[in-house]
Amino acid sequence: MKIKKFFFFNIGLAFIVSAAIAFLSQIGCLERLRLAGLDILFQLRGPLPSSDKIIIIELDEDCIFKVGRWPWKRTWHAALTRAVRQLGAKALYFDILFSEEASGEEDDVFSGSIEEAGNVYLPFAFPERTTDVENALFPIEKFSAYAKGIGSFNSYPDSDGTLRSLPVIFYAEDDVYFHIALKLAMDYDGLKFIEIKDGDIILFDSKNEIRVPTIDGQKMLINWLDRWKYTFKHYSYLDVLTAYQDMSEGRKPSINTEPFRDSICLVGATAIGLYDIAAIPIEAEYPAIGAIATTVNNILDRRFIRNIGGRTYWSLIVVLALIPSLLISGERVTRETLFTAFVAALFIVGDLLLFKRQLWMDPALPLLSLLSSHIAVTTYNFIRISAERKSFFSLAVTDGLTQLFNIRYFKIILKTECMMAKSEVRKQFCIVMTDIDHFKHFNDTYGHRVGDLVLRKVSDVLKNTVRSSDVVARYGGEEMIVLLGGADLKGGLNVAEELRKRVESQEIADGKNVYKVTISVGVANFNSKDNEESIIQRADEGLYKAKNSGRNRVETVENRP
Repeated sequence: MKIKKFFFFNIGLAFIVSAAIAFLSQIGCLERLRLAGLDILFQLRGPLPSSDKIIIIELDEDCIFKVGRWPWKRTWHAALTRAVRQLGAKALYFDILFSEEASGEEDDVFSGSIEEAGNVYLPFAFPERTTDVENALFPIEKFSAYAKGIGSFNSYPDSDGTLRSLPVIFYAEDDVYFHIALKLAMDYDGLKFIEIKDGDIILFDSKNEIRVPTIDGQKMLINWLDRWKYTFKHYSYLDVLTAYQDMSEGRKPSINTEPFRDSICLVGATAIGLYDIAAIPIEAEYPAIGAIATTVNNILDRRFIRNIGGRTYWSLIVVLALIPSLLISGERVTRETLFTAFVAALFIVGDLLLFKRQLWMDPALPLLSLLSSHIAVTTYNFIRISAERKSFFSLAVTDGLTQLFNIRYFKIILKTECMMAKSEVRKQFCIVMTDIDHFKHFNDTYGHRVGDLVLRKVSDVLKNTVRSSDVVARYGGEEMIVLLGGADLKGGLNVAEELRKRVESQEIADGKNVYKVTISVGVANFNSKDNEESIIQRADEGLYKAKNSGRNRVETVENRP
């Protein structure tokens, strides 16, 4: 019955732990922990290959040094537009806001190059975390009129400053706006937007339906590929222009231009102070253009991360919380802890294998559930077992009726005290032996129930009179014995007299009946030749002397001081 009781208590603890985690998760207290779990999965999974169809054209420090301070004249962008088109790129995206006019001549040249190329994409920006179209920053009409497409380039890091997702769909004024990454990928692959269904963006390529999993129907988890320097092909802005000039003049270009054919070129600033950076799960500093490129790559390769949530996820949290409650008894703590660690390692491996298949099941909260349940169940069982052992110890060393120590345990303490006193010359103690006067007659007259009440009350008087460091035990029958640590004979006799007086003055009530009893007391003082038996014997002799002298008195066979 006891095993069944603590087993069900363990189960209850597991459900409490899982419910607490669910509650804390719902109110957002565990959000950063959950996000950190996703980051760890990216780091454990390792890098993925990037598409050879995506090219990054960088406005780096060397370009700024050679051309001059930013912003550049838009004739430079016109030249790059012509160059990239000539190199065979299918799409060119400028990660630069052209929301204000420059000089009329510059704008005309750039506008003409956009119209001529027919493959240029430009960004616009919603005000921070809104879809306020009226206050959004759109490209000037002269550019947007000839651009092949425009899209938002807004990105919003999570609460810890790390960028993990991109809002690929925006709803504003009954219209749907695409993020530039989704727009680029859709046009490149000839995809059409159909609808949002069950949290997925449904695209169609004339043959197949493509489902892009999202968070809340808008944000797409970015499947980060690798660190910035190892992802995609990178070219300098000026190197691309130089290669185009070399080709136009019949010279061999200094860079390999073959990758540009049918590519998506993304132009972005990577010079310090010019570009937006954000932390991502696998790198502390990552350019914003890289997030757009990675999202385009994910869509082109159909390499989406789908979140495993809902009932499956929360059921797993409950199951992991139940494992310690089912297997931990507190008897083999090390083995049970190792088993919990093994379950945790097994879960991490399984979760990582799922993640390699683009399935994300947050490891943080299930592992927190397992660990918290392990701690709760282990703590409960430790307390339970400690209490049981204390109870067993109490049963082994105490008298059931009086709750005083029994004589067996008392003699163990006394033996230790004798050994210590022999090794320390100045250490001393006394033994006090007491006996309730005429107790047999009292028992026969009033019955054993009242006799037991008297024994308990006298025991309480003895315990409450001596110090907490002194040891009181039931010697047997109505006899009780006290070890007075550090007391000489005079001190022992004084304490014994105080015990006698308090017992004599004690009224023992049993309903309407009140009883009074007295005790006889014998005292012995330790000497260097004593052992536990000899000193008890002399205290007993003192008790015998007190009884023979008329009872209700204190006597000793030692030489009085």
